[in-house]
Amino acid sequence: MNEIALAVRILVALVFLTAALGKARHRLVFQGVVANYRLLPQSAVIAFARVLPPVEAALAAGLLFAPSPWPAAIAAALLILFAVAMAINIRRGRRQIDCGCFQSSLQQTLSWILVARNGGLALLLAVPATVRVDALSVAGAAEALLTGAVLFVLLQSMNVLWSVVPAWRQRRVVTAGAEK
Repeated sequence: MNEIALAVRILVALVFLTAALGKARHRLVFQGVVANYRLLPQSAVIAFARVLPPVEAALAAGLLFAPSPWPAAIAAALLILFAVAMAINIRRGRRQIDCGCFQSSLQQTLSWILVARNGGLALLLAVPATVRVDALSVAGAAEALLTGAVLFVLLQSMNVLWSVVPAWRQRRVVTAGAEK
């Protein structure tokens, strides 16, 4: 169970780390994404957009290096918060805004798939939140590291597909409309 808990920690840490780096690298774009959600007062948008990337990076570090269950619990809560924010906007009919995940180089518009992805990652974090990662053998640690990294690559591949398919469908609809 320790290997599974560590693999989940590595997977989610990589998700948070890449998201934090993308948001920090594109600060103004991310600020616009936060504003597009229309969930915060305008006065809080800039502060939230500035604070979130370092919080995500700190959570990634906590997941990787802190034996405490707290980083996993806080990361799960943040993922659920993101899922709820996406679900609210989908229910409002606002699917065309960028999710703000910065998990691929392509824009990801809101979808129930992304809501489920965040919910699934939050559920996975129940393992490291409830299982203390004790000392692992070198082989066990290597196995967990590779498993977490492979799961991250698979998730990133799926993120790219989730970005491309809606863009392809939208382009097909626009092209069909132009032919009429």
